[in-house]
Amino acid sequence: MLAAVANSPAVAAEKAKLSLNWLPDVSGIGIFYADALGYYKDVGIELEIEPGKGSGATSQLVAGGSTDVGLAAASSAIGVAAKGAPLKIIAPIWQVGDWGITSLKDTPISSPKDLEGKTIVLAPGTADMPLFDTMVRVNGVDKSKIDIQMVSGAGGIGLLAEKKVDGVSASPGDIMIPLAERGIEAKQMYYKDWGASMPGLSLIAREDKLQANPEFYTKFLDATLRGYAAVIENPEAAVDALRERYPDSAPKEALLEELTKYGIPAWCAPGAPGLGKLPADDWAMTGEILTATFGSLGDGGIEAMYTEAYLPSTLPACP
Repeated sequence: MLAAVANSPAVAAEKAKLSLNWLPDVSGIGIFYADALGYYKDVGIELEIEPGKGSGATSQLVAGGSTDVGLAAASSAIGVAAKGAPLKIIAPIWQVGDWGITSLKDTPISSPKDLEGKTIVLAPGTADMPLFDTMVRVNGVDKSKIDIQMVSGAGGIGLLAEKKVDGVSASPGDIMIPLAERGIEAKQMYYKDWGASMPGLSLIAREDKLQANPEFYTKFLDATLRGYAAVIENPEAAVDALRERYPDSAPKEALLEELTKYGIPAWCAPGAPGLGKLPADDWAMTGEILTATFGSLGDGGIEAMYTEAYLPSTLPACP
């Protein structure tokens, strides 16, 4: 019997594709580390990871069925789903979006009203735009008094460094760390502190694929969340694994600073029961913000935009 088992062919791993929101970096580090530690292999998954071209593009790829899982900003995925695409958020990874207005240390921006009379950079079509609009609205800011410039990509870094603008709407890791490398001090006014909070990067999948293969998605989420938990336990080893796989990524020191200062703290919202599961009140706030942005989220509202059915019964603990 032992000889028969030894000579029997191994069960083939289930192949799947995951599309990132952007190039490999701290945002998907739990996925890379789970792969490096063999967590996907352990549950019978052979995972192909491909870079993305923005959360909107990734959401469209998932909706079109050309990739099995996507890592995308919740607002982008919900925006696509609100137009009728069969998308579901299956696990918010960054439960607290860390976006806000980055300004130089000596620029007098410490509250939303300070934005009046200032020049602020927003990137068109990005996930933080609904948060900016919500913050302005709930804090009684006159948006017509803000000079808003639409600039894509990393263009805002140079404009801010040269003091051609007063602030940039972004994640702090995208702006503050590059500025610090130039010896420029900056600060962040977080949207979450001014009445505009919702989850950031989340894992998304197509509804019919979820229903057709629930076992795969359950195993995938279990392995992925264990990967993020392992990052919390040993962030330096996770960064080393990321750089070993992607040598052209940012320097180790910059990645480690972004991960420990801005990444890990955003992986759980206050009151969250564990990694991958957002409190109901936070989902309700997200629905209010995005309804104000998109006009309607369709039948079922925000509750129809996510599912917790594929999460493991025991969630990894919050940091």
